[in-house]
Amino acid sequence: MLVVNSAMCYVLAFLLTTVLHECGHAIVGSILGSGPVLHHNYVEHFGRENLPVAHQAWIALAGPLVSFAQGMLLVPVVKRRKGGGAFNLFLLWAMLLGFGNFLGYLMTGPIFTAGDIGKVHALLEVPLALRIILAVLGAAGLTLVAYKSTRPFLQFATDQLALDNARSRTAFNFQIIILPWLIGAVTITLLYLPVVAIVSIIYPISSGMVFIFPWKNAERVKDARALGSGLLSTPLWTWYAALLGAVLIFRLVLAPGIAL
Repeated sequence: MLVVNSAMCYVLAFLLTTVLHECGHAIVGSILGSGPVLHHNYVEHFGRENLPVAHQAWIALAGPLVSFAQGMLLVPVVKRRKGGGAFNLFLLWAMLLGFGNFLGYLMTGPIFTAGDIGKVHALLEVPLALRIILAVLGAAGLTLVAYKSTRPFLQFATDQLALDNARSRTAFNFQIIILPWLIGAVTITLLYLPVVAIVSIIYPISSGMVFIFPWKNAERVKDARALGSGLLSTPLWTWYAALLGAVLIFRLVLAPGIAL
């Protein structure tokens, strides 16, 4: 049940991150007059081309900035709420996905021109050297965040024996990180259909590649404490109902679009 419950937390956190990210684009677009329609994983702007270049850049940048703010705001919360149950695991996933969204766009900016940061680079004609520097910083930041998440995941173990040797630690993080990411990636890709942009298919799986770092790094973390709740290994029906509600809103309300 640990794998199922972590996957549930991952999907919930991913959907929240996606919606908040797109709300950033839509709200700034509405303020600046782009005529936005908010969808589940993208925003249509019916008047963006008529806006000044600086306004278009702010609209593109708004989503990544919201994701970065999400990650930063959750850092002290995650540090304070070590281990525990589903809510704390959900917060950990949400923090990582917020950082991953921002830093991932920063990292791929020079080559992924259809992405948010890539659009900003193109609109503002950012020099290639600066684009590369920002990409390197994004990759370094994402790697650091991933490594730093090793211990927080291990702390969800309920038995200290699961953390006593390198093999058991990597096995635990495989269950709480890697399998939930793979299950979640498939689930989210299906929820993203129909495909509006190729990133809708690529992002759910590629964004989780960084989780390989905390999985393998578990071998080296020898002083983690088991602070997890046994409830994570039991059915969490209230949480499953919350996920179902989120999926229904995602598909039935947001997918058709909401004009702002």
